[in-house]
Amino acid sequence: MLAYSSGNFGKALVFSGADLTILFLLTDVLGLNGAQAGGLMLFAVLGDLVFDLLAARLVLHWRAAGRGYRWTIALAALPCGAAFGLIYAMPALGLHRAWMLAAAILVFRGAYAVIDVPHNALMAQVSRDSRARGRVSGYRLFFSTASALAIAAVLTPLVQQAGRARHFDALAFTGIGAGLVFALTMLLCVWASGPGGESGTASALRGDRIAVPLRDPMVLAMGALALLTGFAMPCFGRMLMYLGTYVVDRPHAVTVLLAALTAGQFGGVLAWTALTHRFSKSHLLGAGHAVSALGLVFFALCMAWPAGQIAGAALIGFGFASVFMLPWGLLADAVDIVEWRHGRRFETGLFAYYLVLVKASGAAATAMIGWVLNALGYLPGAVQPTGVRLGMLGLGLGVPLAGALLAMLLLRRFTLDHGRHARLLRALAWRQAGAEPVSGLNRGLEKSSGEGVTLAGGAALSAQARHSMSRSIAAPAAVRS
Repeated sequence: MLAYSSGNFGKALVFSGADLTILFLLTDVLGLNGAQAGGLMLFAVLGDLVFDLLAARLVLHWRAAGRGYRWTIALAALPCGAAFGLIYAMPALGLHRAWMLAAAILVFRGAYAVIDVPHNALMAQVSRDSRARGRVSGYRLFFSTASALAIAAVLTPLVQQAGRARHFDALAFTGIGAGLVFALTMLLCVWASGPGGESGTASALRGDRIAVPLRDPMVLAMGALALLTGFAMPCFGRMLMYLGTYVVDRPHAVTVLLAALTAGQFGGVLAWTALTHRFSKSHLLGAGHAVSALGLVFFALCMAWPAGQIAGAALIGFGFASVFMLPWGLLADAVDIVEWRHGRRFETGLFAYYLVLVKASGAAATAMIGWVLNALGYLPGAVQPTGVRLGMLGLGLGVPLAGALLAMLLLRRFTLDHGRHARLLRALAWRQAGAEPVSGLNRGLEKSSGEGVTLAGGAALSAQARHSMSRSIAAPAAVRS
């Protein structure tokens, strides 16, 4: 599980690094206005919609040919790292044209999708235990947070320096180095994790397909959670460079605030991971959003107090640890839930579906930020008027605060805990052994209803259902609870 999770160090290094700095790179380093930068990121949204789905189809095709997730990850590691390095070398190479930037961004995100889909889908096979999946989510975020230290200490300051002093060579070498580290990390991850995870379940390939049941309540709920997680919550990190440079007028404070955010995430990883053994992932995820909301409010109240801003960033990071790590454990459980309801695995398709929504909504948020800044009259490197600074505060603090509150409301509907998931796995084992278990496992969502099976609520199997199941061994039939 640790070897598998270590891949998140490389993934976060390039994707989170680009996520935090790409808009600032486009506007303050390459000289695009907010509308042009937003248009490029919208172009990336459309690319993500296509790339993740194509990657899922490629994964399914290669798995049917006997080439599993690990083979796919190893194949795309070097092209993805090279594309990332090219983006940060473009200022030094004098490649400033919009079509060149768009092509480089698309190549990077396309190659990343070929890695991201199988690496995330592999989580459903690393372990089928709900508690263990919570721990794996924590391990993944631990490695992601470790890479965030490198982003805060190296990549972010160099992007800022390139914008002020036009020092492009150091930025290029750093981008190329980060791309190499990413490729080596992914290759070591697939080599060290071994093939065991890909053969851990008998149903890994049974019925796996890309077309997920979009009307299923659990699929809809995970989609809504993906939109909130990808669009709203990362806005704080995306706007931190603008807030430090133009709102509090302390550009050097950005590195300190990012370090505080990362330190809070480290503490959160340890705390939330320890709690996953006792509490359900949905409850802990709701608590993480609540902590994040408190941190955002505290940060807003401390705009004139640097020490308070650092404390607020650390509190936000503590909550973000839950926000960004636990949805993947919930998604792995959702694969089992949807398999129970529909008789198909949908493993690759559900992870691709979630990734499309997370990454597309994240790119859409970046495009929205560019458009809003342009509409407000933002001029790179200039003293910003009050309206622009208030808009930056709304984008950096107001948007993630609203997202946290909406996510808390959504997560109140999730009721699938560790015990119910264990009963679900036992019921799936009965079905795969040849018996036809009855419905009685609810949908994982409060007050859900539907034909045959529900995925949340009540006891997993009533006495009458257990009696009916025992009869179905001798005479298999679909018995309705």
